[in-house]
Amino acid sequence: MAALISIDMGNHMTDLQASSWTASADDYFFVLGRDRGVSLERRPDWILKRAPGATVRQYVCSAYPQIRSVLEQNIEHRWTRIKPAIFEINAVPVRARDVVFRGGSAEVGGKCLLNGAAGDRVYTRFLKNNRGMENFRRSNQFFARAREETRLDLPEEGSFPKGMRVAIECRNRRNFYHFMTEALPQLVHFDDRSPSEIVFHCRNNDPSGFAGKFIEAFFPDLAGLVEFTDRRASYDDVLIPFTFRHMIYSNGDPMLTRMLDETGEDTAWQDIGAHVRRRKFAFKNSYDVSMRLLRERVLSMIDPKLIAAMPKKIWVSRDNRSDAVNSRQMYGEDALVARLKREGFEQMHFEHLTPHEQVAAVHAADVIGSFHGAFFGHLMFARSDAHVIEVGSVQTQLHRWGDFLGNAHVAGCRYSKVYADVASKNPEKIRPIADGLVGVRVAPAAIDFITRLATEGQV
Repeated sequence: MAALISIDMGNHMTDLQASSWTASADDYFFVLGRDRGVSLERRPDWILKRAPGATVRQYVCSAYPQIRSVLEQNIEHRWTRIKPAIFEINAVPVRARDVVFRGGSAEVGGKCLLNGAAGDRVYTRFLKNNRGMENFRRSNQFFARAREETRLDLPEEGSFPKGMRVAIECRNRRNFYHFMTEALPQLVHFDDRSPSEIVFHCRNNDPSGFAGKFIEAFFPDLAGLVEFTDRRASYDDVLIPFTFRHMIYSNGDPMLTRMLDETGEDTAWQDIGAHVRRRKFAFKNSYDVSMRLLRERVLSMIDPKLIAAMPKKIWVSRDNRSDAVNSRQMYGEDALVARLKREGFEQMHFEHLTPHEQVAAVHAADVIGSFHGAFFGHLMFARSDAHVIEVGSVQTQLHRWGDFLGNAHVAGCRYSKVYADVASKNPEKIRPIADGLVGVRVAPAAIDFITRLATEGQV
């Protein structure tokens, strides 16, 4: 049984909760093991656990020399030079009293809780509102000190009562990747707790067609208890699913440090810290146990006959006529799909499949391909012997590389990222992400390469 944590703070509300997000790191961040009021139901048996992870490869396929040069300079060679150390990170429900949710994240006792993906956004928000190199250095130093001084040495409270409310941090319910990867997996911790209600706290509350369908399909006993909100909310007493990822750089418990010290030739883990690059490294080389538990739960609910009926080679396309997706123009996709169909691939549009059919299609396939997009949230359901090919551009390399690595590590599959070109009028120009993420262009040479990769398995 997973360990549980209770957070018991006073009835006060600080200026951080009431007004802005500008404060010193000491006043801004809730540090587990340092701030008062945290207790365990029972101490967890582990925080980090080594996992097989995915086999990762990156390929440069731009038609333009200057873009190829940029792509090659930014390839991560760690995936081919060594066998990277990949970690599964434990996650548990926490009990929190006097909690405020706003902006999709939680504040406990007036301090922001660093928790999963919401914790990354909390840290980004801190740097945005506390600009300057000096504040940046002080925040890094603050967490370095916290790591030296804190341990998971907390009092044990005993079993929490059943019937408590549950609050889950959620970016939004419109983006399939963020919801499937960050929010939906957290429900695995509450099936046996008989919660009175479950509230997903979002940064915005745009409606979606898929969030409710996936909850109903794979958590039918909890579906009637779920609601979504983007409004500021406070709780006297609530359960929150909590992942230990941010403890890697903010806590020195031996259950953490011992595992990091035993990573062999992958010495990058021994240089962990709060710096944005080091936190990004931890994100790309780990995954939340909640994702694995969701994978196991969902796959156990899929009819084997449905899996057997699905094709073995698929190319997944967006149906840009659907209101459920962000429309992005993909140049050259028709030609690529035509080539792949001659090699036995079937083109699929997941917008028209039920949740069970989508998972079955991913799990049945030996080879899966698609342009960069939220579809790759499904990567966690691929078989360990599957080959998944994502086709992106220099824009996705510079701003989106690593988003799907955790999903791939959960599956333990082979994951290939091909960098082609942007689908713009001037593909030789690198567009800033502030202009928006554009689609992908595949030239004839890239089509040849992707086809060989998809059919031969290597190039």
